[in-house]
Amino acid sequence: MALEDVYRKFGMPGAPAAVLWDMDGTLVDSEEEWARVSGNVVRSHGGIWTDEDIVAIRGADTIAHGRRMMDAVRRGGGEVDPWKMFAEVLRAMADHMADAQLIDGAEKLLDAFSAAGIPQALVTATPGRPVEIFLAGPGSRLEAAVTGDDNVPGKPNPAPYLLGAQRLGVAIENCLAFEDSGPGLAAARSAGAFTVDVGEFPLAELAALL
Repeated sequence: MALEDVYRKFGMPGAPAAVLWDMDGTLVDSEEEWARVSGNVVRSHGGIWTDEDIVAIRGADTIAHGRRMMDAVRRGGGEVDPWKMFAEVLRAMADHMADAQLIDGAEKLLDAFSAAGIPQALVTATPGRPVEIFLAGPGSRLEAAVTGDDNVPGKPNPAPYLLGAQRLGVAIENCLAFEDSGPGLAAARSAGAFTVDVGEFPLAELAALL
C-alpha cells in the first residue's frame, strides 16, 4: 500500500497538486468543545442552548455562529452583542487549542503528503487566536491558510477553497480536500475539489493504506 492508494480511492487520476484541510472536526477533534463552550457562554447570558443550535454551528462561519448564539439568548428573553459572545468563545477555544492533538491518522497523512512534495493548506471558518495556535503547533506542516479572518464568504460558499488553492498556486480541480461538516463538504465540492468526507472515510482508515 502507498500514498497513491489514498488519492486513487477518491477517483483522482494522479497525485493531487495540493491538499486542503478543514481544521475543526477534521484535523482536530474540537467540535464538541465548540458546542460546549458556546452553550456555556449563551447560558451565562441567560440564553437557552439546544441540540438544534449545536447542529447549526457545526462548520458555520463567524457571522452564522454569532447570530445563532444571539438567537439563543433572545430565546431566553435577553439581548447581547453576538460578537462579544463570540469573542468569549474564541478566548476559550484558544486555551483548548493549546492542548489539542491531531485526530488519529492525521499526522501520518500530513507527513506522507509532505514527504511526497505535495503542498498543503488549511481552510477553516475559525478566525483568530485558535488558528494561530494550531498553525504554530499541530498544523505546522501546512504551508498556507485561509481562515475566518479572510475577507471571503464563508462555507458553504466555495470561496474559501478557491482562495486556498490560489494561495498554493494550483488549480482547485487538482486538489484533494478533507472535510467533516455539511457546509464544508458543500464548499469543497462546489469549488471543484476532489472531496473526502472524513465521517465516511476516517483519517485513521486512510492512514492505514499507507
